[in-house]
Amino acid sequence: MQSRFVERDAKALVERYAEQGVPEDIALRVYTTRLLGQDPKLVLHGGGNTSLKTRLADLMGETIEVLCVKGSGWDMAMIEPAGLPAPSRRAFQLISYLASGERLEEHLETLRRLHPEGRRDDRLDAWLDHTGSLYRIERRPESIRMVVSEGFVGAPDAVLRALARLAIPYARKRQPRRDVREYAEGARFADVLRQVEAAGGAYQSRPAGAVYDLRELFDRINRQYFGGGLAPPRLLWSERVASVEFGHYEPATDTVRLSRRLDSPDVPPFVLEHVMHHELLHRVLGAERRGDRRRYHSARFRREERRFEGYPEAEEFLQRLARSGATAR
Repeated sequence: MQSRFVERDAKALVERYAEQGVPEDIALRVYTTRLLGQDPKLVLHGGGNTSLKTRLADLMGETIEVLCVKGSGWDMAMIEPAGLPAPSRRAFQLISYLASGERLEEHLETLRRLHPEGRRDDRLDAWLDHTGSLYRIERRPESIRMVVSEGFVGAPDAVLRALARLAIPYARKRQPRRDVREYAEGARFADVLRQVEAAGGAYQSRPAGAVYDLRELFDRINRQYFGGGLAPPRLLWSERVASVEFGHYEPATDTVRLSRRLDSPDVPPFVLEHVMHHELLHRVLGAERRGDRRRYHSARFRREERRFEGYPEAEEFLQRLARSGATAR
């Protein structure tokens, strides 16, 4: 077999990604992955896998060993450094975001404010990270570990105090929970998350699947049910075939994801259109507030959802699919 490795091309790619803070070995793995993906005799479109063992600095400056593996949903022929599994990709995005001195200082300043002098519980150990949730709490007898979304960087002291209060046992949580949710639904939180994801080069849509194209689905539903008035959100296939849901809308990053389980010739187009319609309704209607509660599937939402032509048949298909091994939406 003739080698397709061209030293000049590899060097140019390494230099281009170096400007984004991508290490040389990762850039070279991107280059060689593309070479493999461009040969249809070696890899089917959308398939294949590559990996790289390397060493990277964590947020504390310590060098750790990591395994970077090509993530599902990326075409090997066009892969970017961000085409890594979710935990690795998020780490790459956060490191890229914090490469700016101003952003790093704001990150550290927010951490300092999360650990103020004279706080109520010295066991609390809070960190900022690029996570898929607003916060995660792990309570142990000797410590309370709290991982907080990077979206809270630069948040007011009152919001940070509310986050800390949510982690402390026996503290009243109704008002703190409301304060945290209201901030997370604001423009500042969404803007930070978009900047973090954009810093890692992963904020573009990737609508093309093996069978279906999400942009085509969006355009049809937008014309038929929303008068063509919606701007395209970021459109992605979920990273795992066995997703926990058939569709999901993420307001903070304006992202619609559909389960790759649906990207199959065995799934009729109207089923994917129904799921797309469902997620776009979440985007348009948002949540209905009743006191401290938020209802995402309100009576109005259900009325609008049933306007979809073929709604009963699509729901019946999804229920059968869920029973056959996929999990319900």
